[in-house]
Amino acid sequence: MKPSNGSPQFDLWLDGSARPAASGASFARHSPFDGAPAGVFADGGEQDAERAVDIARREFDTGTWPTSPARRRYEVLTETARLLTVNADALAERMVLESGKPVTLALGEVAASVRCLQYYAGLALSAEGSAVSERNPSALGLILREPVGVAALITAWNFPLLGVVCKLAPALAAGCTVVAKPSHLCPGPTVLLARYLSEAGLPGGVFNVVTSELEQGAVVGQHFASSPKVDKVAFTGSTASGQAVMRAAAANTKRVALELGGKSANIVFPDAPLEDAARTAIGAFTFNSGQQCSAGSRLLVHCDVHDEFTAMLKEYAAAQVLGDPRETTTTMGPLISSRQYERVLGYIDLGRAEAKLLTGGGRPADPALERGYFVEPTVFDEVSNSSRLAQEEIFGPVLSVISFGTEEEAVALANDSAYGLAGGVWTGSMDTALRVVKGVRTGKMFVNCYNTAGIDDMPHGGYKNSGTGREFGEVGLEEFQELKTVQILLR
Repeated sequence: MKPSNGSPQFDLWLDGSARPAASGASFARHSPFDGAPAGVFADGGEQDAERAVDIARREFDTGTWPTSPARRRYEVLTETARLLTVNADALAERMVLESGKPVTLALGEVAASVRCLQYYAGLALSAEGSAVSERNPSALGLILREPVGVAALITAWNFPLLGVVCKLAPALAAGCTVVAKPSHLCPGPTVLLARYLSEAGLPGGVFNVVTSELEQGAVVGQHFASSPKVDKVAFTGSTASGQAVMRAAAANTKRVALELGGKSANIVFPDAPLEDAARTAIGAFTFNSGQQCSAGSRLLVHCDVHDEFTAMLKEYAAAQVLGDPRETTTTMGPLISSRQYERVLGYIDLGRAEAKLLTGGGRPADPALERGYFVEPTVFDEVSNSSRLAQEEIFGPVLSVISFGTEEEAVALANDSAYGLAGGVWTGSMDTALRVVKGVRTGKMFVNCYNTAGIDDMPHGGYKNSGTGREFGEVGLEEFQELKTVQILLR
């Protein structure tokens, strides 16, 4: 990392060292908070993507990492976790500068990444195959787990460190070699991660990073997805982009995992703890300024408590602090870019025409925020579940409130979506909660909480247009493994 006109410079990371793009091109990233320079990044293209894949292929086919002892993988992952902890402030600063993420959220993301690395370090030690020994006294069967090969990671900007770590940690624990393309909107944390992995002892060429601006980024991502030298592609992003990745990968039937969009329903019954539910419902759609795929962006409220509950929503929405992301008191930073800002405002204009605006709906009045892409927490009531507001992923702090009368209606409304990533249910009845949990077709559900109940490492992924495959947990490791069965006839 070198100074360049006052901005830090980030090169590609290839074969264990920093390298410029083959073309020599670079691009600048500016803060979405105030437009200040955030960094200059190498603008890699197809030639760089091919080089990265060739390096990873070489290391998988002839290098030491795929056959390294489990203890070695454990040591590299745990040392990387330690280095992330030591450098937490630097990583958080990168996220704040490039993405506008509030510093408290950024530090929380670093901590979650550390836990993820530690978890997969442990799995690297405990992973085992199995044997079939009793079905035939004259034979022995073995079930072996092997690394899938070269894995390509194409990651998003909203969780620019954890979104990479949750794929990379299990890939490395399994013995894969990796190429990565982070989003051009916040690529710095991935480049820093590559440096820390190298410092932790990861052999050169096992993890390679190609940064690229928007147009070239699509070229790099498609090259990774279509390359016959890549065995697995793991993608996080929009459903449309994920479908493009899947089409490209189909040419050579590689393994594909897609973590895509959502339009999750958060359901509130009359016997719920209403104060807690209202407070959490605000966080469910404003966390990271609404820029999260599992946001609770549809709020289904029983008609018996609708008026009381929406009054609470207005109160808790007003308590959100929009401000400088470097300040620890800030709960909501700016949106990531002018493009996303205009997109969200467009949906708010649409909502004004087809629903009732309860609160928010524009920029904050504070002149100190006028240069940033800020949008107030915005709540619409009397929303039709068939409307664009309720059906399309906005990826901003916009909530649609929909009334229901019966449990069956609530489940039907929740399922009336092209997505199936997350959801929540608030009730004092465990019977009601479990019926709803079983009835809603979605990858994860929260009961009397949202986003987390404090349990790390549970699998994450979705049904329908929310994607394929799972991240985190033991299944996250299995995503980067192949099964081989061996039958031995005893003589």
